Amino acid sequence: MHIGIDLDNTLLDATSSHLKYYNIASGLMLTSDDVNDFYLYRLYGWNKSEADIVYDKYGYQIHWDSEPFPMAVDIMNELYGQHRVSIITSRPVHFREVTEEWLSRYEIYYHRIVFTDDKFRECLRSNVDVLIDDGPHYVEEFAHDDKPLILFEQPYNSFFSGNSVYRVSNWLEVKSVLISWSIHWGSGF
Repeated sequence: MHIGIDLDNTLLDATSSHLKYYNIASGLMLTSDDVNDFYLYRLYGWNKSEADIVYDKYGYQIHWDSEPFPMAVDIMNELYGQHRVSIITSRPVHFREVTEEWLSRYEIYYHRIVFTDDKFRECLRSNVDVLIDDGPHYVEEFAHDDKPLILFEQPYNSFFSGNSVYRVSNWLEVKSVLISWSIHWGSGF
């Protein structure tokens, strides 16, 4: 199986790190309980241009300080040993170095990494069997083509569903879904 895996708020907790540095930049004290929007910068009242300035200033620290979700590293490495694993992230490519350093720091193995704004097209182009992601905007794209999506639950995607969307709240649930698919495809986990 070829598995595509997102980083931010799928493999790792990006929200806490973004909040830390966005709070520094804004002087606000927002917490994870305030988060209800995929586009976190809108909670601060910033437009995209204003957010990009803050993100460019603090992006290295945001990505370096992020912590992996429980069991994510172990399960990722199990996947790597038995499947083709592509990390597919919409991070800007100028954060490639810190991203690869972070993955190395946590000894997370993968076959390739792609930086793209169009994950759906990348999954089609690369013959990805399933994408694991948190982005609510991918639900419609993947459901339209009946392409499987494992949607990592976040407060901003709780209202999104589809026939080919499998909701999970942790990495043990990811593993469970993938085991059932591996049985279907005839490969071990």
